[in-house]
Amino acid sequence: MMLSTLRDQIDRINRELVGLLGKRLEIAREIARLKKEHRLPILDSERESAIFEEIKCLAIEHQLSSPIVEEIFQIVLDYTKIEMGAI
Repeated sequence: MMLSTLRDQIDRINRELVGLLGKRLEIAREIARLKKEHRLPILDSERESAIFEEIKCLAIEHQLSSPIVEEIFQIVLDYTKIEMGAI
């Protein structure tokens, strides 16, 4: 396979990842609006723990470094919390 073909595949995956992050953030903003409307706390430590448990399992399933994947998701969740707090 050609280097350019492989790079094109990486570029496509990068676009998909960014698109999925955008969709995730849209949903999180809607959740924040609903929580605000129902006077519920924005942060849910039980939900966050469940997310990380699932992420850990998925990382192992896909033979990825669990600590690295968790770090990536921590960044995603931190950004999401900032955005949700702005609602």
